[in-house]
Amino acid sequence: MSDHRILLIENPASLSVDLGRLRIRRDGFDDNFVPPKDIAVLCLHHYTIQISVQALRVLADAGASVLVTDEFHHPCAWLLPQVGNGDLVRRLRQQMALDSSVAKGKLWQAIVQARLSTQAANLRVLNRRGALRLERLAKEVQPADKTKCEGQGAKHYWAYLFDEDFKREKEGAGDAINSRLNFGYAVLRSMVARSLVMAGLNPALGLGHSNMENPFNLADDFIEPYRFVVERHVALGPSGEFDGKARKEILRFVEQEIKLNGAGYRLPAAINESVASFVRVLDGRGEYLQLPQDALLQRNEEYPWE
Repeated sequence: MSDHRILLIENPASLSVDLGRLRIRRDGFDDNFVPPKDIAVLCLHHYTIQISVQALRVLADAGASVLVTDEFHHPCAWLLPQVGNGDLVRRLRQQMALDSSVAKGKLWQAIVQARLSTQAANLRVLNRRGALRLERLAKEVQPADKTKCEGQGAKHYWAYLFDEDFKREKEGAGDAINSRLNFGYAVLRSMVARSLVMAGLNPALGLGHSNMENPFNLADDFIEPYRFVVERHVALGPSGEFDGKARKEILRFVEQEIKLNGAGYRLPAAINESVASFVRVLDGRGEYLQLPQDALLQRNEEYPWE
């Protein structure tokens, strides 16, 4: 299972399998071959792309997820692997037991604290004002976030992260910043959901998110403390038109190194460790979630615009 490769295809192409490899065929170009095990997320970003059922099967067997976008560059469908874990029933029972326990509120408390802490760290790394308020809020979070610190923090954070005229829009956004954020979040969400499924967890049973119509509540929980990676990448990057070049550039957020429990992890490995810590809680082998609490380990020298 790959730890880091995101494959974006946004031109007419035909995808099939040749000798166990994913073959990408485009008119006027030589065929490209990619081992399925090297792919974490395959993003299909053109309406004429053709992919065989065999290719989908091979990708699923390798643990890759497939993300399909619509004409507005928004995700409209996922394919998540269902292999790799034979403990689905036991995990489901554990999640259902957790749903009515006191521990559930404490776990959500930890996630909200991590989200607020990483927001504050982003503001400091980016030389923005407002970090102290978020750091104080992180200390005030109660189990199940009864005082709604997450919502207070979000309102404060977005007021300082970008220009004062910026307004956060989750759906249907046409501006460059929101388009970048939403696209990056979608890929990050797919990575989190993939890690949950591969661990045998049901992504619909969330800790803080509980929308009855959302099949990925748990993914939306665990994406929270990792959103800062996308946000920092967007804040540091170019802000022009959200075209094909920009979509490829935004995917570089996956290369970042995360500080987790005092050690450095590549982003996918950090997500896997956070999910593994949740499994340990379910098994009674741990009490705490391993979550990022501060900014990226260091400023990435690969950013020419910093």
